[in-house]
Amino acid sequence: MVNEPIRGPQPFRLRDDAREWFKGLYERDFRVGFDAFYFCFIAGITSGKKAPIPNSAAAELVAYFPDRYGSRKQLLIALFLTQELEDLGIEMGEKTDVHAKIKKLLDPNASGHNLSDEGVKEFNKYAHGGFEVLRDEWFDDRPRSLETFLRTFKQELDAAISKRQSLET
Repeated sequence: MVNEPIRGPQPFRLRDDAREWFKGLYERDFRVGFDAFYFCFIAGITSGKKAPIPNSAAAELVAYFPDRYGSRKQLLIALFLTQELEDLGIEMGEKTDVHAKIKKLLDPNASGHNLSDEGVKEFNKYAHGGFEVLRDEWFDDRPRSLETFLRTFKQELDAAISKRQSLET
């Protein structure tokens, strides 16, 4: 019997082109790489956009939610699960289907983020897709100051939320 190597939880990943795009904020404002990942993820989850990116084009960040995001971990996971179920057309009342999908995406024993390997891969896809939303739809140019970035991000986020709400009614 061959022993398989012990490996830890899958890490969150930030696309290399996103790291370059956010370069101006890393130099002055972003304290951790997860800051850029967070904004990308929020744009992706709000827009419902996912993009598969090979691991070779996305550097590893961390395999946990950093301290600054720890208090928001459950909210981020809830947003993720809600979007995944919506993408599959699964209604919350369909308990068997909801449970089966959540079981595939969550791993309560995965320290740091409670996501299964598949869950982390799908979570990362929203960040990858969100970067495309930021770059191609929400911004004309890469961010150069945090103040301008946050102002535009908030305006675009509010518009995306309004658009989603109008589609649901």
